[in-house]
Amino acid sequence: MRRTTVTVPADTDTEATGRLWARILSKLAVLVPPWVLLGVTAGAGAVSHAVWGQPPEVTWVAMASLGGTIGLTGLTWAITHARRMLGRVHATATTAAVGGWLTVVTVTGFGPDVVTGALWWGGGFLALSWNMRAVIRHTEPDQGSGGDALGTLFDRAKEQAGLKGARARAKEVTDRKIKGTLALPPGQATVGEAQRAIGKLESGMQVPPGTIALAADPDRADLAEITVSDPRILRQPIPWPGPSRPGASINEPLRVGVWQDGDDCEFRLRRHLQKMGTNGSGKSIGGAWNVLGETMTRNDVAIIAIDTSKDDQTLGPLRKGLARLDTNKTDAVRVLRAVHERIPKRTKWLAQNNFSNWEPGCGLTYWVLWIEEAAKFISSLSSKDEERLEEIVKELRSAGGTIVLSLQRSDYTQMPTLVRGQLAKMCFGLSSAEDAKWGLSTRQQKVDTVEPELWDANYPGMAYLDAPGVSEKHAYMPLRTFDWGTDGRAAMAAHAHEYAHARRQVDPFTAELVALPTTADNDPTTSGTTTLDGDDDMPLDDELDTNEEFDVAADVLDEAAQMDQELADPDPAVTATARPDTPVQQPTSEENEALDAETSAPRLSPEETRAKVHDWLTERAATGQRSFKASDDSLTELRHQVGMKRGWTYKVLRELVDDGRLTVDDGVYTIVDEDAVDDDQAAA
Repeated sequence: MRRTTVTVPADTDTEATGRLWARILSKLAVLVPPWVLLGVTAGAGAVSHAVWGQPPEVTWVAMASLGGTIGLTGLTWAITHARRMLGRVHATATTAAVGGWLTVVTVTGFGPDVVTGALWWGGGFLALSWNMRAVIRHTEPDQGSGGDALGTLFDRAKEQAGLKGARARAKEVTDRKIKGTLALPPGQATVGEAQRAIGKLESGMQVPPGTIALAADPDRADLAEITVSDPRILRQPIPWPGPSRPGASINEPLRVGVWQDGDDCEFRLRRHLQKMGTNGSGKSIGGAWNVLGETMTRNDVAIIAIDTSKDDQTLGPLRKGLARLDTNKTDAVRVLRAVHERIPKRTKWLAQNNFSNWEPGCGLTYWVLWIEEAAKFISSLSSKDEERLEEIVKELRSAGGTIVLSLQRSDYTQMPTLVRGQLAKMCFGLSSAEDAKWGLSTRQQKVDTVEPELWDANYPGMAYLDAPGVSEKHAYMPLRTFDWGTDGRAAMAAHAHEYAHARRQVDPFTAELVALPTTADNDPTTSGTTTLDGDDDMPLDDELDTNEEFDVAADVLDEAAQMDQELADPDPAVTATARPDTPVQQPTSEENEALDAETSAPRLSPEETRAKVHDWLTERAATGQRSFKASDDSLTELRHQVGMKRGWTYKVLRELVDDGRLTVDDGVYTIVDEDAVDDDQAAA
């Protein structure tokens, strides 16, 4: 058998030997520092005793050395806070031992055996202990960041995420989360950039999406609070634990669920709230039941609820705990107007009693106006009632109240922009990413990992919340509302019975509101003649069926009242006077023509006003101008010609969108079929 001899080049062998020695030296370099420190300490002790070891210098040097030892020991304990407890104690004890030995040897020198023994045996064991830690740290990959699991995870992915130079250290570790501090390289990265890189971090760490949450440090721009938790925990229902603060004020936080990191989800109902989510996402049972279930346990609140879409399906089990629940449109509008009418009275009462805003114990019951399926209810309102709703949103908080609007999509076709801008956001699962901008707050939209569209209706009760009392880190973190069990309706009914509204003492304004008659209270033959505080001359039911005529009449009355007031108001700048014998100048022919032209034109019916819009659309389609916005100058001019308000324009456009004659995308309407518009015009 022939042997094959392979010749290894000398330079290759030399290179391998060099690498071997480099590895040996790198290992030794880790072990040598403790022994070097031991030798330096012994030398420093000898020098210190030789120079200051005799009276009188030894007294003040010993005191200074002792003070320095105490200070350095405390500093070591403080700056090692990010380490585990064993490492923190080890470093602090080493500092105390070295400083204490230096103090003693300065006074006594090396003469006493205990001093020499402490150096060689105590110092030797300390050096060996540090060698052991170094060896273990280099053989266990999880110890690469000083025994910090968060730092190890972060270091694994930071370069791929574009955060080279950043450091993460854990501050708190529990069963549900790791909470720590992220230090960014000053001047090289911002917290916003780190938030946008969360997806890459999670990919590099090989953890589930949604694991990481980042919140800016309010005091330093290069620091952030990082929280690592398991998003899969929220996939299972969380049983309702009962009310958090029964008998407390509505000013105290409401507990409605659990955040992904295990903290209770609490917020204050001191700002108007929008509750949005696709059908089946849990916004009714998870959102309405939990928020209202908590609210009704407070001692200074009255809940006025409206649901003209689902009747008792959603809010029926809560009826006992509500001040009133209106499922009839006539009753709902009556309540809306009553709330609007009583807001100035409540603010006046607060001012007379020296309150700038509503406060617990001020004497007024806090109102929560809850509107389910708000889009349908708002679209059914007349322009005048829609203006009332907008005024309620602007003024109710000062009068001691909050409005909560629940709907599936809060775009500008279903929610007035003025209203939506006043609302805190609670967003459940959505069917598309396009819907997210209507359901999330501004700061939530800036973080790429806030994606409620990933849930759709697959995880009922999961949501994002940005409201008063919610920290920044939790605003970016999912939550899950409590589950009421398999027999939830019976459980909620029993809870509402226990905290029934009828057993509460309320203020006179609330008592009047609760006592408003409902359609069911009236005889069928006379219910149609119910009016609200002389608001209208016609019956309320008939008036609600003729919204557009009411709008026109109301607008005319408003304008007439304004003109009368302006004409009746004397102008102090007028100084001219007239006597009985002063000749009267007759109008010129041009002035006569102008006066004749100002004769009021007859008001148009709703059908005629809509026909004008259809004509306008047909003309645009014929000229190829198929796209427009609701603020288009020519459409605004048309609205003024027919004497309508801005809300009427959106209402007509919504109807055309629902009929398929228009499409809308990001505020731009497009004519789909002008022939259909012509046919509808002819039918009108």
